[in-house]
Amino acid sequence: MHASSLENMQLCFRRFIQGGPLETACKTTVLDLGAANVNGSYRTIFPSTHFEYTGVDLAPADGVDLVLDDPYVLPFADETFDIVVSGQALEHAEFFWLIFAEMGRVLKPGGFIFLIAPSAGPIHRYPVDCYRFYPDAYHALAKYAKLHLVDLWRDERGPWQDLVGVFQRQETPLATFPWPVARARSRGPAGAPYFRGSPDEEIVQGKRGYLEVLADLHRGLAPGFYIEIGVRHGDSLVLAECPAVGVDPEPQFKLPIPATTDIVALTSDDFFAGPHKEWLSDSFDLAFVDGMHLFEFALRDFMNLERAATPASLIVFDDIFPNHPAQAERVRRTGAWTGDVWKVYQILKAHRPDLVLLPIDSSPAGSLIVCGLNPTNRVLWDKYNPIVAAYAASDREPPAEVIARANAHPGDEATLAAICGVLRNARATGRYGTHIVQSLRSVIRS
Repeated sequence: MHASSLENMQLCFRRFIQGGPLETACKTTVLDLGAANVNGSYRTIFPSTHFEYTGVDLAPADGVDLVLDDPYVLPFADETFDIVVSGQALEHAEFFWLIFAEMGRVLKPGGFIFLIAPSAGPIHRYPVDCYRFYPDAYHALAKYAKLHLVDLWRDERGPWQDLVGVFQRQETPLATFPWPVARARSRGPAGAPYFRGSPDEEIVQGKRGYLEVLADLHRGLAPGFYIEIGVRHGDSLVLAECPAVGVDPEPQFKLPIPATTDIVALTSDDFFAGPHKEWLSDSFDLAFVDGMHLFEFALRDFMNLERAATPASLIVFDDIFPNHPAQAERVRRTGAWTGDVWKVYQILKAHRPDLVLLPIDSSPAGSLIVCGLNPTNRVLWDKYNPIVAAYAASDREPPAEVIARANAHPGDEATLAAICGVLRNARATGRYGTHIVQSLRSVIRS
C-alpha cells in the first residue's frame, strides 16, 4: 500500500464515519476487499472494538481472514456490511464490474463503499494489471450497480494519482456531507499528556529563539496575509499584524488572538482538501509550519502551501534540528520533541534544488527558511509516494550532522532583512523571474 492510498482512506473515514452513527454504533461491520497487508492495511483506520473487520483476498496473507474461492462472488448474504473498503484491487480484476456489483449487494442501506483505484502509474501485476480508472468510470460503475456516487476526487500525487469514490445504495436518501469548518478560539482539551525524557534527551540549543527569527521575518516582509499550520498556544500567531489564519485541530491558546486572525479548528490535511479557499483566495506572503511532527505531514503542508504561494512568498519550518535522537522519534516520549521533520530539509535539498533553503540555528530545535517558491512545480506531487516510502524506510535516527547543526546559519537580523528586501521588492514590482532566486542566493552567500 502506498502512502497516499492510506491517507485517502483516512480522509474517507474522517468525512463520512467519524462522529456519525457508524462510529458510535454498538457494532459496525467492515469488509475489506483485497485485504492483504502489503506495506500497510486499512484495518488500522478502524481500530476500536466495535468495528468488526473482515479482510478477504485471493490468497492467504497477513490481514486476510477469508480466501475467496471465486474472485467475483462474495460468500456473504445481501446487506451484511455497514462499510465496504477496497484499494488497489480493481485494476487487478479482469471483470472488475462484477466484483463491484457484489460489493453493492453486500452493503447495507445507509452504509458506504470507499473505493480507491489508480488513474495512472506503472504496470504492477498481482497477478495481472488490467486497468486505470478516470472519474467517468466511477459514474459508470454507480450506474451499473445501481448505487449513488456520493463523492469523488482524483488525487494528484504520483505515480498512482488515486481515484477515490464514495458510494451508497440507491434506497439510502441522498445526503450531502459538508466539510466541517470551525472558527473557534478554543482552549483545547484539558489534561494534556505529560512527556519527559532524561536530562540529556531534553537538551535544547540555538543562537536565537525561533520567535525572534519569526518576528524579524514579519517586520521585514510586512506580509499582507499570513498562514500558520499548528498554532498550539498562539505564541507565534500573535506576531501577525495583518489578516491571518491559524490551522490547528485542537488549539490551546494562552494569549489573546488578534481580531484580524481566523482560527480553523481542522487538521491541515482537511483544511487543504476541503472547500476552504476563502482563506487562500489571495496568495500568502509568509507561512509558518509547526504542525504534526512527522515528515510526511510537514511535506504535504509544504506542497499545499506552495500551490497557494507566489515566487515572493516565504515558508518557515520549525523543528528541523533535533538536539538528541530521542527528540526525533516518531512516537513522542520527550518534552522537547521534533519528530522526524528534519527529513523535510533533506527531501527539499534532494528533490527541489530550485528552491532557496536556509537552515537557521534557532532555539529550541532549529528553523528552515524556504523561498524561491514555484507554485507550478510538480516534482513533489509526481514523486510523493516513492519519496515517502524511501524516507520512511531509511534513517531511523537523524545523522550526526543533523544533531550537530552542520552548516546552520545564525539567522542574524541583517541577513533576514536582506532576504525580506528581495521578496518585498519582487512583490511590489510584480517581477517574478529567475532573478529572485539569484538575488536570494547572493544575499545568503554574502
